[in-house]
Amino acid sequence: MRILFAADEHPYSLTAMPQVERLGENTWADITILGVEKKSAIDTTLKAYHNSFMDHFDPEALPYSPGRNNKNLQGGIRKQIKTRVRRGDPAKEILEEARQMGSDLIVMGCSEKKCDWQGAGDIPLKVARNADCSVLIIKAEKKIRRVLCCLDHTNITQASLEMINQMVTLFHSGLEIVVLTDGRKMDKKLGAKLSALLKYYVARNIYPSIETVKLSSLERFVSQQARWGLMALWMGKKSIFESVFPSSKVSRLLKVNNSSVLLLR
Repeated sequence: MRILFAADEHPYSLTAMPQVERLGENTWADITILGVEKKSAIDTTLKAYHNSFMDHFDPEALPYSPGRNNKNLQGGIRKQIKTRVRRGDPAKEILEEARQMGSDLIVMGCSEKKCDWQGAGDIPLKVARNADCSVLIIKAEKKIRRVLCCLDHTNITQASLEMINQMVTLFHSGLEIVVLTDGRKMDKKLGAKLSALLKYYVARNIYPSIETVKLSSLERFVSQQARWGLMALWMGKKSIFESVFPSSKVSRLLKVNNSSVLLLR
């Protein structure tokens, strides 16, 4: 797994950093900490994030190389933690870095009220709308007690299931799965998929609740639920959520609600 943490020097990025550390601890992913320099230097901030990440681990069980050129073979495992600085338009540079490194997940913090970056505008919104990989936007430093997961049951992928598993484990939270219906009685095919989904999570000691929601009522349901914890939406190219939540509605969802949001792709 490859995680890109895109950060600036403001408190919302500092708030997101512990979640990146815990993701690294849970997944042993390769981590890149990226700063985009437009006007001011960011090297000192990135160094502080790098040191914070390394200090999170027990040195005796550290899977990451202490520096860029020092390879750690502890337990036969070699993982990368590196910092990068790019110059230019922040959103474009973050997306390009994610593309070049083959990122599986971009993690960003943002201001709570506008979901923006101070002095740089709606960078998190642009990244969330245009990334090819999953994006986790962390809005506030608060206890995430529930992950609300809206999965398109016609396009459930193994990667999306594993990502939700990581989020529930990361936040020690409950899981609620929303299943879309067209108002008709659930057929056997859908029932079989839900049964397999439950078995997947129960095998990992996760016991989700499942709620059915009509497609026509989804936007209203989401707006009512989005003030709690973390909301995950499957936004792959073939997902039905692409029609329910086009770019403008995704931006509004991120702006007006207090919850963190995970866009799965």
